[in-house]
This record gives sequence, C-alpha cells and structure tokens, in this order.
Amino acid sequence: MKRKNVNIIFKSGVKLFILLLLLLSSPVIAQPELTGFFDVLSVHNNPDNSAHRFMINQFELDISYAHKTHFSVGTAVAYNNETENMELAMAFVHYSFDGGPGKHPRREETYDHSAFLIGKFDMPFGLDYLSYASVDRPTVTQPLVIEKTIAGWNDVGIDFHTFSGNFKFDVWAVNGFSEGVGLGGNVRYTFFPFLEVGVSHSSDIVDFEKREDWLNGVDLVLTTEIFQFKSEYLWMNGVYEGEQDTLATNSNHHGVYFQLFTELEKWTSLPMCLTFRYGAWDSEFDRNEDGTDDGQDRYTVALGYRLNENISIRAEAVSNKIYNGDRENLGFLQLMVGF
Repeated sequence: MKRKNVNIIFKSGVKLFILLLLLLSSPVIAQPELTGFFDVLSVHNNPDNSAHRFMINQFELDISYAHKTHFSVGTAVAYNNETENMELAMAFVHYSFDGGPGKHPRREETYDHSAFLIGKFDMPFGLDYLSYASVDRPTVTQPLVIEKTIAGWNDVGIDFHTFSGNFKFDVWAVNGFSEGVGLGGNVRYTFFPFLEVGVSHSSDIVDFEKREDWLNGVDLVLTTEIFQFKSEYLWMNGVYEGEQDTLATNSNHHGVYFQLFTELEKWTSLPMCLTFRYGAWDSEFDRNEDGTDDGQDRYTVALGYRLNENISIRAEAVSNKIYNGDRENLGFLQLMVGF
C-alpha cells in the first residue's frame, strides 16, 4: 500500500475517533453507552497457497443513546479488512410506540414492543444478521449459503417491527440491491418454548410493473438445555455475494446450512463450546465456464474457549469443495475481544 493511502486511512480513523469522543462528552447525550469489539485472525493454508498470515478481521466501535421512554439511537464505525479503512456501519433512530424505561439498541430485541427503525442498519433477513459481528458468532466463518447470497446485508431505509409474545413481524423499505426500492419483511413464530420458525422475503421494485431482484428464506431454531440447532434455506435471483448479480441474468441460486452448537462446560468443567456446521450452495449459472453449473459444499468444526467474560479464543477447521474441484482445507485461530 502506498504511504499516501496509509496517511489518508490514519487521518480518517483519527477524525472518526475524535467525533466519537465529542459525542460522548456532549451534554445533550443523557445516557450514552460506548461498546465495541475486535478480533485478530490467524489463517492457515490460504487459497492463494501462502502458508500463513495474521490479520485484523473485524473492529467496531458502537455508541448508543437511550432516552427515558420511546427514543434511542445506535451508531457504529467498523474496520473493513478488504479496503483497510474505517466505514460507517450503522446509524439509526429507533422509535418505540410503547412506553417504559429507555433501552439501548441491540442487534436482537427480545422485549415486546412496536417501533420504527430509520437509518442504516443490518437487515433482519433470516437468522444470520444476528451473528455478523464476530463477538456474536460461535464460529470464525459465515455459513456458505449466506456468504454466497446476502453476505453481510446492511442497508439504508426504514423498518417497522412489532414483537408480541410468540409473534415477531418486520416489514421494510430500503435501497435494496438494484435501482428503485427494496420491499420485504420477516415473520417469526415460536410454536413451543424450544422451537421458532421464520420466513423472509424481499424484492427490488424498479417500478410498478417491474421486479428486478428477489430473495426468499425460511429458517428454524431448536433450543434445548444442552444444545442449539439452527438451519436456513435461501433461494434468490439477481443477488450474489452481497451485491447485485449483473453477470448471471435470470439465473436462480439457492443453498442451506445446518448448525449444531453446544456448551461443553457441563461435561468438562471448562468454559468451552463446540459448533458443527454443514452447508451447500447450488446455482443455475456456470461462472467459470467449465461446463457445469456452480456449486459448493462446506464442513465446519469450531471450538471456543472463554478466557473471561470479554475475551475468547476460537479454533476452526473448514473443508470446502467446489463442484468439479479438489477439496480444500483451511484452518483458523481467532482471538476475540469485546469491551
């Protein structure tokens, strides 16, 4: 990287940090809260045939403000490890129609209420948006189907949601992946204390007579005293790896994952957790022009150890196989720190 680019990145980061400090010290912020996290990643057997490398995977600073009753604000700046720059990750207003004590916004809202969310936020499509942050994910990597479809879908717009008992409902209007507006929603219902099922859909509407892209998803979470099982099946058209798919016109692709997570402390007396996941993805399009439509499967095993409430170490083994290709094995070591 050129020194000029490094200086620009450094100055941008300093300006963002100074802005955060000013916001925190402002007298109009009644109940500010500063949180954040970062993780350091060690990658082994990379696809580019290098033996090993260290990297900062994620770094995020969050500032939230909760008013006495209806009003809260969430903001975040995050490190992009591809551009090596800091970016605005979230900036939203949450207005609740239900009174009560002010609550700092969280990725997952667990209390009954109805509210508008306006600004830039992670899209509540399916389940994986709750695990975009490394501090919230029991594994190092995303499920394969999420990586190949919506990735880390973060958008600007408005979301209305209502949570009441076993029922959760979201509806949104956002920029989407194409021109026009992305319209969609998510419905969730808890059938039993241990079983929750959800359905999601979103379409990019260019005009009243034209739909450009569409996304569908169904998901399931099964939770018991000793383990959690979750699965998502997604199928879509026009969206690939978190962006509009301009190459594969009118081709659909779909995939699924099955994930089993369990805490091991009950059996080992150590603060450890274990995750198994299988994922598969298939497309109607041949991107590499090898005569076979694209497809891939992935096995993932991850072991985590909590050093304390805010620091964890994770080790993960991943086995990928692209159709008509050789199986590729990757290893990850991760130090995750929350504050």
